[in-house]
Amino acid sequence: MGLRTTWLLLSTVSTLMLTSCGSGLNDSFFFNPSLNATTVFMGDSITQRWPLPDHNQGISGETTAQMLVRFNADVIGYGYKRVVILGGTNDTARNPFDPSDVSHNIDAMSSMAQSAGMEVVLCTIPPVFGSSLHNERVISANQAIIALATAKGFLLVDYFSSLNGHPEDFVDGIHPNTSGYTVMERTLAETVTQ
Repeated sequence: MGLRTTWLLLSTVSTLMLTSCGSGLNDSFFFNPSLNATTVFMGDSITQRWPLPDHNQGISGETTAQMLVRFNADVIGYGYKRVVILGGTNDTARNPFDPSDVSHNIDAMSSMAQSAGMEVVLCTIPPVFGSSLHNERVISANQAIIALATAKGFLLVDYFSSLNGHPEDFVDGIHPNTSGYTVMERTLAETVTQ
């Protein structure tokens, strides 16, 4: 068992013990419950399978274009303070692939959220294991997402860097397992703090 895996296991066990004793959670590791309650998560199956979000609008198999079509109906007008947008994995698996399509669709969703007074949080796509072409496309899409976040001043949650080099954190090379989602929650909690 690697040092990182041991640390994740010990952190999870410690938290379960503290929670069962009525003690508080480590705020630097876990996403703040009050932030979770006011946040909607928009995405594909990676979001859909994640047990964390109180308000989960992930739909398996969707591209960012499909997310954009339903964004207004699923995100706007419910009183959410912020939206966390994680999309693009399915875009990278299709032909033709253009990373600018990913950033264009995410930009359109972000504009709708901003117009509704919501904070926008963008996310890099987690790495893909088992397909070098697919992962090269993920990197290209992530470069476009990072450029968009930088240009617009959005918060950016870098799931790619947190999970890169750790295939043990994935069920099938694409979808995180329990330890992978724990890493994602920690990464989110380090970025979205208020």
